[in-house]
Amino acid sequence: MSNGRANFPEKESEILEFWEKEKIFEKTLAKDAPEGEFVFFEGPPTANGKPGIHHVEARAFKDIIPRYKTMQGFHVGRKGGWDTQGLPVELEVEKELGLQSRKEVEEYGIKEYNEKCKESVWKYLDEWTKMTKRIAYWVDLDNAYITYKPEYIESLWWVIKQVWERDLLYQDYKVLPYCTRCGTSLSSHEVAQGYKEVEDPAVYIKFKVKDQDNTYLVAWTTTPWTLISNTALAVGKDVDYVKVKQGDQFLWLARSRAEAALGSDPEIVEETKGSELLGLEYEPLFPYWEEARQKAGAEGKAHYVVAADFVSTEDGSGIVHTAVMYGAEDFELGNELGLPKFHMIAPDGKFIEGTGPFTGVHVKDADKDITVDLEKRDLLLKSEVVTHTYPFCWRCKSPLIYYAMDSWYIRMSSLRDELLAENDKIHWEPAHIKDGRFGEWLREIKDWAFSRSRYWGTPLPVWRCDCGHMDCIGSYQELKDKAKQEVDLENFDPHRPFVDEYTIECPKCQKEMHRVEDVCDVWFDSGCMPFAQWHYPFENKEMIDDGKQFPGDYISEAIDQTRGWFYTLHAVGVLLGKGLAYKNCICLGHLLDSKGKKMSKSLGNIVDPWTVIDKYGADAVRWWMYTVNQPGESKNFDERDVDTIVKKVFNILWNVKTFYQMYEQKHGAPQDRTKVPKNILDQWVLSRLNSLIKDSTKWLEGYKVTEPARAIADFVTDLSTWYVRRSRDRFKSEDEQVRAEAMITLRTCLIETTKLMAPFTPFISEAIYKELEDGKESVHLEDWPSTDEKLIDQNLLETMEQARRVVSEALKQREETKMPVKQPLAKATVQGMKALDDKVVELIKDEVNIKAVEFKEKGDFAVELDTKLTPELKREGFVREIVRKVNGLRKGADLTIEDRIELYLVSDADEVKKTLEEHGEEILRGTLADGLKEEKADLKHSAEIKLDGNSVWIGIKKK
Repeated sequence: MSNGRANFPEKESEILEFWEKEKIFEKTLAKDAPEGEFVFFEGPPTANGKPGIHHVEARAFKDIIPRYKTMQGFHVGRKGGWDTQGLPVELEVEKELGLQSRKEVEEYGIKEYNEKCKESVWKYLDEWTKMTKRIAYWVDLDNAYITYKPEYIESLWWVIKQVWERDLLYQDYKVLPYCTRCGTSLSSHEVAQGYKEVEDPAVYIKFKVKDQDNTYLVAWTTTPWTLISNTALAVGKDVDYVKVKQGDQFLWLARSRAEAALGSDPEIVEETKGSELLGLEYEPLFPYWEEARQKAGAEGKAHYVVAADFVSTEDGSGIVHTAVMYGAEDFELGNELGLPKFHMIAPDGKFIEGTGPFTGVHVKDADKDITVDLEKRDLLLKSEVVTHTYPFCWRCKSPLIYYAMDSWYIRMSSLRDELLAENDKIHWEPAHIKDGRFGEWLREIKDWAFSRSRYWGTPLPVWRCDCGHMDCIGSYQELKDKAKQEVDLENFDPHRPFVDEYTIECPKCQKEMHRVEDVCDVWFDSGCMPFAQWHYPFENKEMIDDGKQFPGDYISEAIDQTRGWFYTLHAVGVLLGKGLAYKNCICLGHLLDSKGKKMSKSLGNIVDPWTVIDKYGADAVRWWMYTVNQPGESKNFDERDVDTIVKKVFNILWNVKTFYQMYEQKHGAPQDRTKVPKNILDQWVLSRLNSLIKDSTKWLEGYKVTEPARAIADFVTDLSTWYVRRSRDRFKSEDEQVRAEAMITLRTCLIETTKLMAPFTPFISEAIYKELEDGKESVHLEDWPSTDEKLIDQNLLETMEQARRVVSEALKQREETKMPVKQPLAKATVQGMKALDDKVVELIKDEVNIKAVEFKEKGDFAVELDTKLTPELKREGFVREIVRKVNGLRKGADLTIEDRIELYLVSDADEVKKTLEEHGEEILRGTLADGLKEEKADLKHSAEIKLDGNSVWIGIKKK
């Protein structure tokens, strides 16, 4: 590595082999942990989908805090986990098998279908394992929890039993967001993840008033498919309504909406309050409604004007069309008024038999035909297109509909105060999540729509009798004790259809009780992981009851999990009366493409993590994740930024390490590292280092990642561009004491920096640490650096900052005046600054190449250079140029600092000759030359340069 560069992906592969061979991760788990347990919860990914760049983000943030805490002396048992049930798996299987509906699934066979699901779960396991190891995410995958395992599900049954005994689990008929493709309802936290902005038809429809010629009630809707199921029209009691004459027709609508619906200056012939319209009957739009009602045997009056609080005059007509079975507010109103309740839409989203031309048509495909039909019959007043947000299934991406169905719920609304109180104890990063996105969700909490009419999931352990009696089973032993069939506990499979075969004798009527067919919301599986991963309470009770593994100290996932895993973890903890489930959470922003667009296959902007990792290394990708912006902000991924990190952080650090090694190989590693440094540069850089350690510790204790990472990067830059640059002569010094002090300081900085970087960039930290051989087998077995307060000199830090400000301004002026740095100048005058310490001034003089610095406190900050050149100054400039050129020849000849040379230099110019007389020894020292010959020779390495217009021939020969 003579050029100071490293192939980081190649280095990382070597380090991976080292970790694997020497079992370094296992050794970090086995080392002394005087601080006790630090509990990390792994949010389980689904292994039947390929890992993407966004998974690298989540795993990078999951990894950093456990690594930091391990170095601090905690034991962090990082148990992995796999989310293996639910719709994500089912959809993959249906796609593979070509199944399009529930009917086709059941024809295929639930047993066979679930077997396929079980296989599908592990489809991309190798890729997940490979990616996890490649990015140095240290997690125990050998002992990972798996949510489909019988022991895991038994813990879920136990949790459900606790909820049952608290009377928080109930069954009800409600309108829920429903996916017709998946054939199941979604809970509110699932729906929250799937909204999209779409264009939908918005139609104004005329409902003919009974027994009144040419008189209509105008209603507005963005879901024309629900019009076939219209049951009533709702008005606001106190809203002003008008009857408007349009041609030979009379139209009722809200006064404030008349112009929007009908145009300017509508001809109003009557005005009244909504309360006066109540009871007004109208004709149904379609004949199919009455036929379906009779067939269903549904009772109750319909097709009349009713009052409702939800009527708005902000849009539409001020008269709301209600379809009892397809809207939450509509359903509540229907219950209140006793409106007929029956379905005209089948669970697959298609119109039932008996709906004329719409029979078998999916509701979202029927909008246009329904609109055309109404237009032909002169019942369409007006149609337009509106852009609004609409819910889509978070898994299959199909549009949801609101659909009345029988479902099981957990009464979360009754626990609102407890949920909020426990949230107050959680440290959120970013902080606004607590009262913002998560707090708002909890304040508006709805009952948890808990059941799913699906197959591959945790069966709801509720058995029901025709007489109405129900029982909840909380363990496999309890089922064995109560079931009429023999339960083989050793080989028991709790999944469908096996569990459905067990019946229980009803204690009330002695008939058979059968398990309800539903399975649980898959989010419940992951929300129970703190308990189910230990098969609690059937095993490992001390893990939970003694607080060894609950609550979690740290979790991290993307922001959508505020209504997913973050919520269900929190909900289960409160449901069990065990309080908060986790103490600290880093909530991550989403990963977008370089232009800020969401990555998707259709846009072709998905970033392959392997391409980036293979090119730049996992450390570079991790460092980008940590430093590009704050964790909670969205991140626009641009490969160029990763490239910049390699060049401006990793290459610089590697170069500093290589620079140090060059002198260590020549002189040996410095032995006495305890001496207090006397050189001001040593004092400054150690002050910087210890301030960095102090600040980084404080930040990481507060779960702040970006601040320490950026501060480390700044320190690496300072170490190279200020400390090493300004200390080069000390490293070359013949004075062993001077050289040793510089080497001790630089070695200390490198070793401590690798420790600070170890949680962020595990590979480069390990690579540098191993090359410097500092006692431990691995940097990851080191303790976190401790701050030496005695070495922090705040005054020196501020003074050096001022000095560097002067240097920066002076160098800027040199560039503007085209006065190269190699040319010494007489003086710099600094205004607006107190005189700095003499030792610091010497640094300024050396860096800017000036003879003197004058300070003037008055005025604004400014630096003025004296650019007048005397012959003496010019000759000093010649020295710099000669040394620079000779060292360039040395580099071209592949010489090292151990190689001495004979220097040859020829010029006819008197000023050059005078330079050699005055500064010959300085030139020899600067070029590691043992002698200077003023003659030409036949040399392999030579060059000609110009010094103030004078030709100079230079050549070198290795001795």
